[in-house]
Amino acid sequence: MTNNTLNEYNELRIGDKVGTPGRMVIAYTKRGERIVGDSYATWVAICVDDTEYHPYVVWTVIARPEGWCAEGGDYCFTLDDALVAYKARGGE
Repeated sequence: MTNNTLNEYNELRIGDKVGTPGRMVIAYTKRGERIVGDSYATWVAICVDDTEYHPYVVWTVIARPEGWCAEGGDYCFTLDDALVAYKARGGE
């Protein structure tokens, strides 16, 4: 999780760093809007870090007040595999 104080209203963007060790977002689809007092905005995102064993990961990314939270990863060796996982999660 990165430190991004009060980001519950922020929009995820290409190039943002999420998760650990801070993978770069290369594709995303918004899955849920923030409902004040009830939920946070969520996205399904493909992230990359070329230095990792599995360079691609598909995460659910949540905009929480303390920062981006990346959960439920599908770790992939290739972009093609990541695209399959992304589409299976509702990515467009």
